[in-house]
Amino acid sequence: MYCFRCGNKLPPRVVNCPDCDTPQKRRQRYRRRMILGLFIFLAGAVAGSLFDTFFFKGRAWEHSFLGALNSQETASATVAPSQHGADRAPTPMKPGDLVDLKPPVASVTAVQSSPSVELVAASSSSAVEAYQEAPAPVEEAVSSQPAGIASESSVSNESSVATAPVESVLPTTVAAGKLVYAGVDVLEKDNSSSYHGFFSRDGKEMVFASNRLKVNGKSTYQCFIKKPAATEKAVLAFEWPGNVWTPEFTPDGTRIVFSSDSVAPEHLFVYDRKSGNAKALTSGDSKNMMCAVSPDGRLVAYTSGQKGKANNIWLIGIDGDNMLQLTSGSADDREPRWSADGSTLYFTRIHTYMKKSDIMKIRLDPLGEAEPVVANGRRNWLPDMSPDGSTLVYVRSESDDGSKNVLVVRRLENGEETVLKPLGEAECLRPVWAADSSGLVFHATVGSTRNLYFARFKREQQGN
Repeated sequence: MYCFRCGNKLPPRVVNCPDCDTPQKRRQRYRRRMILGLFIFLAGAVAGSLFDTFFFKGRAWEHSFLGALNSQETASATVAPSQHGADRAPTPMKPGDLVDLKPPVASVTAVQSSPSVELVAASSSSAVEAYQEAPAPVEEAVSSQPAGIASESSVSNESSVATAPVESVLPTTVAAGKLVYAGVDVLEKDNSSSYHGFFSRDGKEMVFASNRLKVNGKSTYQCFIKKPAATEKAVLAFEWPGNVWTPEFTPDGTRIVFSSDSVAPEHLFVYDRKSGNAKALTSGDSKNMMCAVSPDGRLVAYTSGQKGKANNIWLIGIDGDNMLQLTSGSADDREPRWSADGSTLYFTRIHTYMKKSDIMKIRLDPLGEAEPVVANGRRNWLPDMSPDGSTLVYVRSESDDGSKNVLVVRRLENGEETVLKPLGEAECLRPVWAADSSGLVFHATVGSTRNLYFARFKREQQGN
């Protein structure tokens, strides 16, 4: 018998060659096999990437069995908070989370209880610092105009024609008739400051943030709930050790999504109203804020960025199970808002802080590039699309220092814009439409406090 490696004749009854089967030579053969296997793996990965790029435009997984697996619903999964920062790379969101997003139906999946999150109290920030370029919530407000709200004043509006080019951002169905401002009513007014008003889908409740209570002896924004009428009393939704910002209901009204500095630097949380438990959606060293829940309740759009770097728009599952970055670049992207059909996000892109920012949109189905909607060299921010798809409302700063903020209502059909000053020269911020497009909630500075108001609209039919 001869050795198949070196060809030398083997002694009788010897199977392994004594020259070739030494421990040293076995290790050498093992290393060679490992290096060869690694080389084959890398070559296959490069070839597969090139094939995917040229033939499938980077989406080859959609043409495999993985596409079917990924399309399954994952919203009911209970997972640990997602790490978003330098300590962990974000988990890619599954394609099923971006396909066929539809408004929620009447039946709602039961909310799972989650363990209470442990929180670390953080120092309170000033109201002005917390609010600069802050977001408005998703277009999930009221199904009818809030009943019983007390009227305060009604001011005639000013008109101006848009100079920016008009882009088509209409959904499939647009209600007939022009929305015309009709007056303003009080929603919540006291000696404290109230921000970020948001209606439940059925219009029976409003959630907002207010600094009327102190936490550890400091003025801290907490989450309150009330019926829309000005005479109704607001109650604390839940106790929280830090500031609560941009709270809003999920479409079924069972949960509240918000951001807070209770865990530094700032992160997203979801509170289960039935169980009384809260869960962190994000963690890590990135500042995650300005959240907005999708119309079907499965996704949360938010703003994320690290200190010294530009903010970008991200998506995460309502249970914190996936993340997807939507924008990138040197511009500061903030304040995401959903279209009523869930197919598009509108947001603010800041070019020069407090001086110049544009209203942008990005389509999610299929995922596209960000495009300008209002870009006229001024400070335009806090956009919100009417649920009927006909009208965009946003805030415009009339002064070079970012003050004198007014509401601008823009008809998408022809680009006609109307400047609203419902409370005279008062600063008006963060407008969000009611679900039936009968009006919008906003907060305004009157005196030394900010309070919540409802701007009523009526539909003017053609020929009137």
